Amino acid sequence: MKLPVTRRGFLQLGAGSIAGLALAGGVPSALGELDDLLAPPPPRVPGGPESWKTGICSLCPAACGLRVRLVGDRAVHIQGNSLHPVNQGGLCPKGIAGLQALYHPDRLRRPARNIGTREKPEWKAISWDEAMALMTTRLRDLRSSGRAHTVAVLDRRRRDLRGRLFREFLHAYGSANYLRLSSGSDALQTAVFLQQGISQLPAYDLENSRYVLSFGVDLLEGWSSPVSIMRAFGRWRDPDSGRSTKFVQAESRLSPTAAHADEWLALRPGTEATLALGIAYVLITERLFDDDFVREHTFGFNDWNDAGGNTHMGFRTLVLGEYGLNRVAETTGLAPEVILRVAREFARHRPAIAIGDVQNSRLAGDPYAAMAVHSLNALVGSIDVSGGVLVPPDVEPGVGKPAPSRPAIDSTAAAHPFPGYDLSALAASIASRQPYGLEMLILHEVDPLFTEPTHDALKRAFQAVPFIVSFSTFANESSAAADLVLPAAAGLERWQHGSAPDSFAYRVEAVAAPVVKPRYESRDPADAVLAIAAALGGEVAAALPHADFQQYLRHEVDRIFSAETGAVFAPAVEQAWDRLLQASGWWAPTFSTADELWAQMQEKGGWWEPTYYFGEWQRVCRTPSGRFEFYSQVLRDWADSHPAFAPANGLAPGDDALCLPHQRKLPQPSADYPLLLIPVEVLPFVGAEGAHLPYLEQIAGEHLYAHWESWLEINPQTAARLGIANGDKIWVESRRGRVPATARLYGGARPGVVHLPLGLGQSQGPDWARRGANPLALVEAVPEPVAGIARTGDTFVRIYRS
Repeated sequence: MKLPVTRRGFLQLGAGSIAGLALAGGVPSALGELDDLLAPPPPRVPGGPESWKTGICSLCPAACGLRVRLVGDRAVHIQGNSLHPVNQGGLCPKGIAGLQALYHPDRLRRPARNIGTREKPEWKAISWDEAMALMTTRLRDLRSSGRAHTVAVLDRRRRDLRGRLFREFLHAYGSANYLRLSSGSDALQTAVFLQQGISQLPAYDLENSRYVLSFGVDLLEGWSSPVSIMRAFGRWRDPDSGRSTKFVQAESRLSPTAAHADEWLALRPGTEATLALGIAYVLITERLFDDDFVREHTFGFNDWNDAGGNTHMGFRTLVLGEYGLNRVAETTGLAPEVILRVAREFARHRPAIAIGDVQNSRLAGDPYAAMAVHSLNALVGSIDVSGGVLVPPDVEPGVGKPAPSRPAIDSTAAAHPFPGYDLSALAASIASRQPYGLEMLILHEVDPLFTEPTHDALKRAFQAVPFIVSFSTFANESSAAADLVLPAAAGLERWQHGSAPDSFAYRVEAVAAPVVKPRYESRDPADAVLAIAAALGGEVAAALPHADFQQYLRHEVDRIFSAETGAVFAPAVEQAWDRLLQASGWWAPTFSTADELWAQMQEKGGWWEPTYYFGEWQRVCRTPSGRFEFYSQVLRDWADSHPAFAPANGLAPGDDALCLPHQRKLPQPSADYPLLLIPVEVLPFVGAEGAHLPYLEQIAGEHLYAHWESWLEINPQTAARLGIANGDKIWVESRRGRVPATARLYGGARPGVVHLPLGLGQSQGPDWARRGANPLALVEAVPEPVAGIARTGDTFVRIYRS
């Protein structure tokens, strides 16, 4: 469907009307024009009573609270819910674009089955009854023949109840194959697991920190919860707060985050571990570290002897022997006096936080670099203290019996010490049918054939899966490779649940009823799964006896009520009072029954636990030593049982550096491919999603005035050497492939390094999403030895005019 509007008209409707709507709170006439353009027949009935409903933003994992204005039965305005403790009334651009997602003309409208082949698909519209019968019959046949373990669900990394529901369904059905997409935080999560023994990401108390040192984390470009981080950023610069927080960004590119930092450290790409260990060198040699914390709560700082009497190198020996200031300066490209000053500032302005290594929300950094950065937090005693690194409540509850009879298909993931995996290992397992073949794959609102750096291997592997089902609101690469495509209701059309985003220290349980009725023939995937469970009967139906997701949510609220803690969302003054009461051991709820809690949660937006309990060290560190481990004993056990582990890391077997943070060997360019490619993320396309919404397309490249296309950021000196001018149409080519782009000269790009934005270049779905190119078609993903995640920072390219 082609929209009857010019490019200039859409610029006005996107940036002008919607941004104005967000700021002024009004309903400009341009929004009415936009609604008319996006509305399918029959035409809407004008007018109607005005009402407001609470909702939850579903366009990024932060799950911010919403208030939605309706005129009649039509949503006309979205704003933040001021009672929600995460976003407190704020919204990022993705949240503002929610109406375009809801009323987009290219949404999937009805179930469709591929009656052709994967190579030559032929789609036939079918009813939901037919689709449900098809899935149920296949699932029943696989289970009755003893092949329940060959069914898998591929999901995103969720912190909401939908993920738990799908996991419970699979477990009751008899499969261990609840699989999740990779994440840009995988390296950081690996480091925290190896050094603290916890599987979830830590929370960072940014608002109360006095010094924030970020190693490549785009805090202002969509990491974790954009709105809550921007609020913390504002507090750092609020003279009325009486505090002064310095924010230092260490990365090779002048990103929007680096541009807004108090100081930008333009270090050489890939040297984050060296810089962190160089700072540790200063802290140790000048005795600026927290000696009490290191002595009482850490393991492996000094050399130590194991049970067999063997001596192992400690963190101090490694740092003092290999990461002196001059060597660190030479490696990172930073002046020694700058490193020295930053290290002293970090130590003297406590509580201080170091965060990294994170490339972006889709591409992970280096686990060893993440360990080096996280070690700085331990050195200054910033773990489990206000303004430091906190451990949020575990939001991954266990799943009941019966247990699956066979292990997960990704046996490589099960063997790794880190509870995550690179999907290339999954692709290899599917293709080789080892340890068994996969018979059915359910995609829960994900598009791995576009968002994964290993999507080529996955695409080939999908050919070996006999039956693939895709729940999706829009057509995409992965739904095009499926056999059955089911239109998923948009977020505002279904019952919603949202937990706290990664890095938020408090438990949050947000709920929202549907704001509007589902458009077309879309349905909530959770409702479909519950209906299938009921149809299968037996143990599966008994494990999930809920009629729909609303009932599933209501059952969870009963659990919250029985815990006798927490409070319903409330204004800031009441939140402060609730926090004070609970910290003092009192609980004064506004509800006396579970029904009252359920009603208040819908009215206000949810419930939360407003208190963080410090000093629970058994929860903070679950390592073999019960302490923060500079030297990871989990990695030592892994290395001892896997002889190939050391050579894969470029070290000799038994080398203690395997278990300590260290700088990996840096890749080198070649004459044919001289430029290092680092894909970047912009806030409108966080998670490589959002390009199908024209408002987000319009604002994606504001720092370079680049819109509606893929741009290549290149340093002017590098461009001049190659004969490339600003605005030239070029090809960007790696050993893996090539993509088109427009050259944009940018002084914030390091010479010899180029950047392409993530999120553009789909080959399926809405026309807007097909603009530009996908840089993941270029990156060369190599499995990183520690956690098995994909290392993508070693891709070199060449560019030339098209």
